Amino acid sequence: MFTALGIYLDSFEKPFLERTSEFYAAEGIKYMQQSDVPDYLKHVEVRLHEEHERCLLYLDVSTRKPLVATAERQLLERHISAILDKGFTMLMDANRIEDLQRMYSLFSRVNDLESLRQALNSYIRRTGQGIVLDEEKDKDMVSSLLEFKASLDTIWEESFSKNDTFGNTIKDAFEHLINLRQNRPAELIAKFLDEKLRAGNKGTSEEELEGTLDKVLVLFRFIQGKDVFEAFYKKDLAKRLLLGKSASIDAEKSMISKVKDLLGIFVEHLTSPYHTKKFPSLFQLKTECGSQFTNKLEGMFKVYIFA
Repeated sequence: MFTALGIYLDSFEKPFLERTSEFYAAEGIKYMQQSDVPDYLKHVEVRLHEEHERCLLYLDVSTRKPLVATAERQLLERHISAILDKGFTMLMDANRIEDLQRMYSLFSRVNDLESLRQALNSYIRRTGQGIVLDEEKDKDMVSSLLEFKASLDTIWEESFSKNDTFGNTIKDAFEHLINLRQNRPAELIAKFLDEKLRAGNKGTSEEELEGTLDKVLVLFRFIQGKDVFEAFYKKDLAKRLLLGKSASIDAEKSMISKVKDLLGIFVEHLTSPYHTKKFPSLFQLKTECGSQFTNKLEGMFKVYIFA
């Protein structure tokens, strides 16, 4: 009726939106002070749904967009920084998938995913530094990084809708933190692989071992000092093969193939009759893997053999 008379906009909608803005401005401040972030986000979600339903039932369709925008502005836009400061780290530490998904969805409504992305970047670097820079925890560095990366990947997939920009942020932040101590992470990754590939890892199936290798190689991609990793890995591989300590020739073959693919390195195996007769596993690797060890590794083998 008001619309037909031409007085809906000025006589109703304008003051209605002003009162709505005042109401949600006060409520936003109150609830942010009294609630934790998960509860606050749920409250915002409910309020936005209520306003949408109110428009469908009682108001002209033209009011829906400005009404919902008013609620979004007062309940979300004004409190983006406070929401992130108060609750983002807690949600990430606790792996609160559903709450993080709700945060992502709400922030996308007000076109402020960039603030969420920046918070994610800061969180990864801050948390990662605690893992990488603590020398007393070097023994657990690789396993801790693997757990951290797995947690981030799950959150990226299930909470952040596999957003490419967020995915690149995770990669960039990981590359930064894993190179904070120059060559030490590269050395520890090589040693971690040596432990997994040595005989005596009871209770580990071929599938589990293969899965572990794939996860470790994700970290390997971030390392800038790949030559350091290569040097330690070659030495440990030589020991495993020469001393018969390898847990699985198939796993060794697979690992060499994976590293070769990542580095673009053609590995050269020992091919002399003496070496292949004395160490048949080397010939098997050459035949089945189709790879070649580098000349440096060949030299290492000769030193071990003729020492």
